Amino acid sequence: MHLRPTIAIAFLLTLASSILCLPKANLAMAKRASSHPMVFAHYMLIMQPKNGDYTEDINLAKEAGIDAFAVNYGGWNVDWTQHEAQLEKFYRTAEQLDFSLFLSIDTTSVKDKDMIIKLSNTYASSSAQLKVDGSIVLSSFQTDPPAWDWKTDVLDKINGPVLLLPGTLSDDATALFSNNIPGAGPFTWIHPYATAEQEHSTDVALATQRDRTGKLWMAGIAPWFFTHLSLDKNWAQAQDDKIFVDRWSSLLTLQPDFIEIVTWNDWSESSYIGPPDSSAPGTTDAYWGSADHSAFRSISKVFIKAFKAGQDSVTVDAADEGVYMFYRRQPARSAGTSDSLPLPSDAGYLKNEIFVVSLLSAPTEVTLVSGDAAPVLWTAPAGLQKTGHPWSFGAQVLQARRGGQVVADKVGAAVVAQMDKYDGNVVAL
Repeated sequence: MHLRPTIAIAFLLTLASSILCLPKANLAMAKRASSHPMVFAHYMLIMQPKNGDYTEDINLAKEAGIDAFAVNYGGWNVDWTQHEAQLEKFYRTAEQLDFSLFLSIDTTSVKDKDMIIKLSNTYASSSAQLKVDGSIVLSSFQTDPPAWDWKTDVLDKINGPVLLLPGTLSDDATALFSNNIPGAGPFTWIHPYATAEQEHSTDVALATQRDRTGKLWMAGIAPWFFTHLSLDKNWAQAQDDKIFVDRWSSLLTLQPDFIEIVTWNDWSESSYIGPPDSSAPGTTDAYWGSADHSAFRSISKVFIKAFKAGQDSVTVDAADEGVYMFYRRQPARSAGTSDSLPLPSDAGYLKNEIFVVSLLSAPTEVTLVSGDAAPVLWTAPAGLQKTGHPWSFGAQVLQARRGGQVVADKVGAAVVAQMDKYDGNVVAL
C-alpha cells in the first residue's frame, strides 16, 4: 500500500496499536512478599558461548541491570562430566566479575537427585552464588513434577538454608500457591499457546494468590518464541507482539517478587536477549538463531530499573532512551520454497507488521519507511509507546530526531515474500 506522508499519519493514528493494550490490573493491594526485587536471565549452559568464555555475556547482563543468571543445568545429549566442568568455569568467571549465578535444574534430563545436592553444596560458599537473606537460591525447569521429593530428598541434604523456586508450566494459581507445593513459591514459565489476554488473566490470578498466601512469586517473561526443528517441535506463539513489552508493562503493575527473562541464549527457540550464535553446539539446525535481538535487551534495561524501584510504569532517563523496531522477515503464512515441515502451530496469530517501541525522555519525531511504501511519520511522546504498522517487502528503515539530535537511525534486514525455509523469528534492533 502506498500512502502520502500526510495520509500515513492519519493511517497511523487510526490503526497503530498503542502500548498498554492489556487491561490494567485492579490490584492496588499487590505487594511483593520479598524486599529484594531482582531480575534474572535463564542461561542455557548447554549452549556454550564462543570459546567457552562467559565474560561478554556477564558484562552485557550487568549493563542491562540483570542481577544473576539462572543456569539451566541439563539438556539433550549432555556429557555430564563436561557439563560440570563448564559450570565450574562459569562460577569462577562470575566470581572474578562480581556477578551472581544460581542453578536452575532441568528436571526433564536431570534424574539424579544426588547431583543436585552435590552441585548445591559445591557452590554454596562461592562468592558468585546468589543468596537471598542468607539462603542460596535454587530453581528448576520442569514439565512435570520430578521423581524426588524436593524437601526430604534434596533440600534437607543441602548444607545451609535454600530458597527453592521450582519451575512450572501450570496456570492453576490456587494450586501453585497451596501448602502442598514445595519451596518458597513458584517460578511460572510463560504459556506461548495462550493469548496475551489469557496470560494476563493468569498473572492477575497468580498475584492475587501471592498476596493471599504471602509466598514468593517469580514470573517468567520471554521476548519471543519460535522453533521449526521437527514435526513435534514446530511452533510459533499466540501472543505475537504483546509477548514482551506489553507483558513487562503488565508485570510492573502486578509486582512479582522476582522476574526471570526466558532466555539469555536459547537461540533454537528464538527466546534470547543475548548476542545470537546459531553455530553453537546443539543449535546448528536453528538457522533462524542469528537474528539480532539487542533491542530486547535495551528495552529490558528500562523496565528493570522501574521494576526494582517499585514503579507501576516506566520513566525514561535521557541516558537510556531509544527507539526500536522488531518484525519477522517473511509473511506469517508463507511456507518455505524447499521446506519439509508445515507451517508452525499458532502462526495464524501473527500479524504481518513492523512494531516500533519508543522509550523517550521528551517528545520525538519518528519516521518509518517500510520497503517502497511512503514514509509514516508521527511524534512519539515522552515515556513508553508501542505502535504497529503493516510492512512492505524490502528494507525497513527507522529514524528518530529531536531538533538536531539523532535519537535513532536504523536499517533492518529486508522483508521478503518467501524464504527457502520458514523463519518465524524476529529482528529486533
